[in-house]
Amino acid sequence: MLRAIIISLLLLLPLLCISQENYNFKSSVVSKADLEGTRYLRDTTANAFYIYEKGYSRIESEGNYGLLTDYSGKIKILNKEGFDQSTFEILLYRNKNRKEVFRNLIAFTHNLENGKIVKTQLEEDKIYREKYDENYTLVKFTFPNIRPGSVITYSYQTESPFRFNFRGWDFQDDIPKIYSEYIADLPGNYVYNIRLVGAQKLDTEENSIKKDCFDIGYGRIADCAHSKYVMKNIPAFKKEKFMTAKKNYFSRIEYELKEFKNFDGTKTKYTSTWKSVDKELKTKRTIGQQLKKLNATKNVLPDSIKNMPYGLDKAKSIYKYITTQYNWNDEYKIFTDVDIKEVMDTKVGNVGEINVLLHNVYKQQGFSAAPVLLSTRNNGYATKLHPILSDFNYLIVQLEIDKQNYLLDATEKTLPFDQIPFRCLNQYGRLLDFKNGSSWIDVKPKKRSSYYYREKLTLTEDLSLKGIGKYTYVGYHANAKRKTLDRISEEKYIQNILNTEENLSVVKATVQNLKELEKPFIEEVHFIKSTENIEDIIYVKPFTKIFFKENPFKLSERTYPVDFGYKDSFTYITYIEIPDNYEFQDIPKNLNYALPGKSGKLSLDFNLQGNQLLINHTITFLSSYYPVDYYSALKEFFNLIVDMENNTLIAIKKTS
Repeated sequence: MLRAIIISLLLLLPLLCISQENYNFKSSVVSKADLEGTRYLRDTTANAFYIYEKGYSRIESEGNYGLLTDYSGKIKILNKEGFDQSTFEILLYRNKNRKEVFRNLIAFTHNLENGKIVKTQLEEDKIYREKYDENYTLVKFTFPNIRPGSVITYSYQTESPFRFNFRGWDFQDDIPKIYSEYIADLPGNYVYNIRLVGAQKLDTEENSIKKDCFDIGYGRIADCAHSKYVMKNIPAFKKEKFMTAKKNYFSRIEYELKEFKNFDGTKTKYTSTWKSVDKELKTKRTIGQQLKKLNATKNVLPDSIKNMPYGLDKAKSIYKYITTQYNWNDEYKIFTDVDIKEVMDTKVGNVGEINVLLHNVYKQQGFSAAPVLLSTRNNGYATKLHPILSDFNYLIVQLEIDKQNYLLDATEKTLPFDQIPFRCLNQYGRLLDFKNGSSWIDVKPKKRSSYYYREKLTLTEDLSLKGIGKYTYVGYHANAKRKTLDRISEEKYIQNILNTEENLSVVKATVQNLKELEKPFIEEVHFIKSTENIEDIIYVKPFTKIFFKENPFKLSERTYPVDFGYKDSFTYITYIEIPDNYEFQDIPKNLNYALPGKSGKLSLDFNLQGNQLLINHTITFLSSYYPVDYYSALKEFFNLIVDMENNTLIAIKKTS
């Protein structure tokens, strides 16, 4: 009997799963099954997910000939943690003359009450519009009557006069999607570059010609390229540490207007060559014209620097002077509001102003310098296929001395010469050379960043450890320390050192090389560290400071690369000295591990010399960039590091 019941339950289980997954992904109509479902089996961690969404874009044949997009979506809210998916924010672009329009929002919350579907509509007065910044208006609304199990549906239309900025479609989002469909009708006289971005593949791609779909009157009619794209069972895009901008990786369709064919036979090209872009930038008031103002900077430097002989020492002095005398206002702006006269007057400027000033001072002093356009890590990669100036949001300077190139950014006061901010480490940039033509260059640190920890621990008669630690930080780790000290006093910083470590009593702490930016930053700490005594065995954790308390990689699968930004190394050398009447009873085995292709290595070595134990722990990353295929190996690599650093114990026993 019991066996029969078990078999029946096993047979019933798949049916239960099917009923819970029987969502209506064919339309925005809410079914009873949509409301009864309690989970999403493809991602049991999901708090909400799209059951269905659809978009349709085209250029209207009458009126303003604007770019219209109709959108409809249906989202299942599984639990309270998914409630934030019921609030929407939509950005609408505007300039001085034209703006995008949002209209016809119809939004309902659906709940199941006493076996019946009950709908609650979002009222018009709950749709809020506010100025987001000088170029964007924010439309915001939140669905009413949300509870676990709710399904929300919404539809709206946007109209954009900016036909060159065909927005395309985002298939992937922060929550999963069962079904996502996008249709586009593009008039034949609008020629776009179209590309699919991201790791997910299309389930459907259909392309055909739609006859006579675009009519602007007077007998001028064009056919349209009709495209339909579908993706199904799209996983959520989950962010994790050591990644650049999300837009580099999440799956979507992108459009860029390449050319417009007029009905009179003429053509207007929107995708330029770098040669034509260089010419445009050379004459542009905020870039080209400002880069020519060399004489305006002839009195910027003091005579003590101007009179120095040409060479690297003078270049470093110029860099140091500009970084200390001028302040960045935290604004990027490289194509608008760049005026070096204003920054010279106020001593404050945006990225474009400060680094154009740095460039001009170098040129005025006879150095070979050129501006470099960048896209920062948070802004995404600039496409190399063709020039898109809107991809760039940052500008630095390349200096050449004796055939050696140096990358410089004068916005940061805590960075040494030839080290640009971490935000700029986005693989490559465009070097502007208006005489010989612009070119792509690598934007990568020349030197490795590193931690180098050295400690001496002495076991005392009261079974505590008297310790002296010297902690050395190089490269971007040193910069992080100096940036912290730039915000707080040295006294406060040292006080923080005294209070950060558990089971530790700090007696004295000092810092070295605070202002000497080209030297390592050093902390020296004298401390007393507790041990654990169990049944006359003393247990010592050899690592006072931990490089990695937890594994930064937690995803079961990562569809984008790991980008640390710079090559890194970690070294921890500890000496443990015990009295003559004690002995080391249990010492762990040595460990060595390497990443595939020898792109990284990990080691932990123990060397016993009488009553002194030397422990050498190293982690080395020989690359700053690891493709997707390395993810599982990196995850295991960090599992070993975390286990080693947090759980390694040394056993000591008294002998007499």
